[in-house]
Amino acid sequence: LAIRARNDFRAVMNHEMRTLMHAVIALSSLLLETELSPDQRAMIETVLKSSNLLTTLVDDVLDLSRLEDGSLELEIGPFNLHEVFREVINLIKPIASIKKLSMNINMALDLPTYSIGDKKRLMQTILNIVGNAVKFTKGGYVLIKASVANPESSRDWRPEFHPASCNGHFYLRVQVTDSGCGILPQDIPFVFTRFVQSRSGSNRSTGGAGLRLAISRRFVNLMGGHIWIESE
Repeated sequence: LAIRARNDFRAVMNHEMRTLMHAVIALSSLLLETELSPDQRAMIETVLKSSNLLTTLVDDVLDLSRLEDGSLELEIGPFNLHEVFREVINLIKPIASIKKLSMNINMALDLPTYSIGDKKRLMQTILNIVGNAVKFTKGGYVLIKASVANPESSRDWRPEFHPASCNGHFYLRVQVTDSGCGILPQDIPFVFTRFVQSRSGSNRSTGGAGLRLAISRRFVNLMGGHIWIESE
């Protein structure tokens, strides 16, 4: 009974908050199409940006809650895998351009064009990881590499993860590298913990709720994969 009440409350709050935020976003977008002074335009753009961030935060909290109570299920279906990476680049590149970052992707020749899985969750995971790389990289580059991982190759996996070979299935290896400042060694074990961020001084000013990497790890685990970070 308590779980049902919590789920009902969560659904209602999510609907109400989304409705309000969509109204703010829609009206802000319409205002930007009118004649505005430079100061007014800057203020409306800030409102729009903040509204989008708040909407994303609401989605993140909902996803994390559903992941924790086991109510989130993968939506399996066929999709264009190459298109997922192109969409990620199209969404992230404008943000990277503002920071003058080089944004590139390298898809292996043997990477299948089509796959079966949860396109939405896969794309959300890649967006979270790439977005995090862009967020904490002040200059230089962000590079995405996508390939088919070999379950028999120790080079493709961490020692604690043992993938199983299965006919008709393949493991997708996505590697995101950047020229950012890196992460303190003592912070690495907590990177994928919710509401936790690096304590390094250069990262503290970026803000955020520390949810996206935690959600990404849950999604990857749900899809039968493994995620980790290496920093130099």
